[in-house]
Amino acid sequence: MQLSSSHEKFLLLALCAPLFAAAHIFNGWVFQHWEFSSHIAWIYLPAFLRVAYVLVLGPGWGFVAVFLGSLMLGGGFDENLLQASTNAFASALGPILALWLFKVLKERSLQISRLSDLVQMCILYALLNALVHHAAWSFNQPDQLMTVHQMPIMVIGDLAGAVLGSMLFTVVMRQLGLYSLINRLSQEPSNSDEQDHD
Repeated sequence: MQLSSSHEKFLLLALCAPLFAAAHIFNGWVFQHWEFSSHIAWIYLPAFLRVAYVLVLGPGWGFVAVFLGSLMLGGGFDENLLQASTNAFASALGPILALWLFKVLKERSLQISRLSDLVQMCILYALLNALVHHAAWSFNQPDQLMTVHQMPIMVIGDLAGAVLGSMLFTVVMRQLGLYSLINRLSQEPSNSDEQDHD
């Protein structure tokens, strides 16, 4: 999924990366009593940003936006560079894998204007994100593996945040009539013929 010019991509990247970091901090402040750990919350609203970035910016640029945004938070977790980079990589990889699996299972591209597509994408993302993060933690942060209950909590938190974000996104886009802009930003040249036949 590509934007119309590299200038737009860099501009959105410069905005999206710090926005993700700010959203994470905001979520921790609002839901501080709902946190299981510094990496797991019962409601994690920035989960939707991970999904949205990949859908709107495209897998490549979306990955970079989430990775950089997550990397900005590394210092707040008291992590070394390897740990922060691994966590950022896991954060960015989850939605990429979810989009790929959605296309494999549905045998078509995701339609961003369909709330049902977004919800299904969020479900896949929540499951895969938890798996990827726990695999990363077992590699270089075993202290993050505290209990067998934390993976389902992470799935619930990411799913809740992603679905809430998807619903709000759909309402705002429909009310403001911005789907034409979103469709232009998320248009994949390689999928244009495929989408015409959906």
